[in-house]
Amino acid sequence: MKHLNVVAIAASLLATSAHAATVSGGSLILNLDRNAFAAGIDLDNTPAPSIYVEEYFDASAASKTFAELRDSNTPVDLTNYAANEISATGLEFTVNGASVAANPTNRHNSPTTFSFDPNNIAATATGNIGLAGGMRYRVDVDPPTNRVLMADMILAYHPAEQQKTPESSPWVIYNQVGFAAVAFELFDVTTQLNGTVLTLNGSLGYGWGFDHLGSEVARTANARIGTFSFQTTVVPLPAAVWMFLSGALGLGAAGYRKKAA
Repeated sequence: MKHLNVVAIAASLLATSAHAATVSGGSLILNLDRNAFAAGIDLDNTPAPSIYVEEYFDASAASKTFAELRDSNTPVDLTNYAANEISATGLEFTVNGASVAANPTNRHNSPTTFSFDPNNIAATATGNIGLAGGMRYRVDVDPPTNRVLMADMILAYHPAEQQKTPESSPWVIYNQVGFAAVAFELFDVTTQLNGTVLTLNGSLGYGWGFDHLGSEVARTANARIGTFSFQTTVVPLPAAVWMFLSGALGLGAAGYRKKAA
């Protein structure tokens, strides 16, 4: 039965091969609501916000190591909790290509492996959309552990994550630097495909990656902490990909028939 299921899945993919696509270019823009973001974090030792964005890194930071992202442009006095806050809106993370440069020490910048049938994104989406850039937060706890990095993110359609937060969508943003975790749950997502332009818009919520900072209560209460927008160009997948899948289907079917015999 297992072999039969594999064949059935492959056949389903082949049925949509004429419409198979991936994405190229574009960017994700995050707009964090400063006060709402801080309100759900249960670490607040001073009058300063419990958490805020301290630094933003664009795609040019791909060559920096984890330590360089953690330590760059930080104040000498790490007990000054209100130092270096920057705007948390309009933070842009560009879409990676199908390949990325070798990662520096402790970095995990990912290529884009996303594929889908434009006629039915929800039922066919697989793989990830790699995003370049990152940001660093200041948290209201004692140094030196009062800085949190989020970088090398991916945007993905993963229905299994939807079960962890009641009203969230299957779309999630993962953090991959430091530790792999869901950075943001995405709510109220609207998806539009106009010609070759794919856009997503909606609200941001805490991912379970913030739970260690005390956000679990706010997360499971479906707290909204900002908005996001995403736009990219849809491009057909190379025919060779689907030729390979066709061959794999043939081998799978042959193997199943042999075992049955």
